[in-house]
Amino acid sequence: MTNNVKKLFATILQVDPHQINDSSSPDTLEAWDSINHLNLIAAFEDEFSIDIEPEEIPLMMQNYATFVSIILTKIGA
Repeated sequence: MTNNVKKLFATILQVDPHQINDSSSPDTLEAWDSINHLNLIAAFEDEFSIDIEPEEIPLMMQNYATFVSIILTKIGA
């Protein structure tokens, strides 16, 4: 499941999946800006039929590990 998450994440940001690791953040991935963060949220909600709460959205920008943790919790993985 985490491979699917990473693939979608990389596709939305248009970066190589090998550039993404747990500590990746908007500070380390130039493409991960506020607009693309909202694109990520929308894509993951659509792909996995989940609802991300408004208060979770800024938390998910901390780093990739936090982003994945919240997604996996939402999809019950």
